[in-house]
Amino acid sequence: MKDRKSAVMAAIDDNWRQFRNSLDRLVSSDMSLPGVLDDMSVADVVGHITTWEWELVTALDRGHIEPVGDINLFNEDARQRKKGTGARRIVEDMERVHRSLRDELAKGPSAYFEPDDPFRELIDRCTVLHYQEHGTHIRVWTADKSPESTGG
Repeated sequence: MKDRKSAVMAAIDDNWRQFRNSLDRLVSSDMSLPGVLDDMSVADVVGHITTWEWELVTALDRGHIEPVGDINLFNEDARQRKKGTGARRIVEDMERVHRSLRDELAKGPSAYFEPDDPFRELIDRCTVLHYQEHGTHIRVWTADKSPESTGG
């Protein structure tokens, strides 16, 4: 039987693959179109995921969680900082940050992966739950944009 840390890491990897697969059929021009989540594009959503993964990387590196404050303001500030960044760069950043996250998680103590640990809640919110939520947004938006759904 797997230990809890290995099980959490496996869930992260599985959900990451599913999220990553939601991007596979898109081309760069698709990634900048708004409407995936309100006025956000796929690139905005990917940048959002990357921002929260980076928050987790830095918390793991510090060994403690610092409150973000107003989450909506935090998200909007992060979005504005990434505005104008090309889709290719957004995806490259996402891949780089995800590798850093995997490295930090691998080094993290097993206690961080226990259900009652504050790190576990942050890990779940910044990974599995985030990938599921926004991967679904992207898949629904992609399906709505496909030629079959528009009669083309």
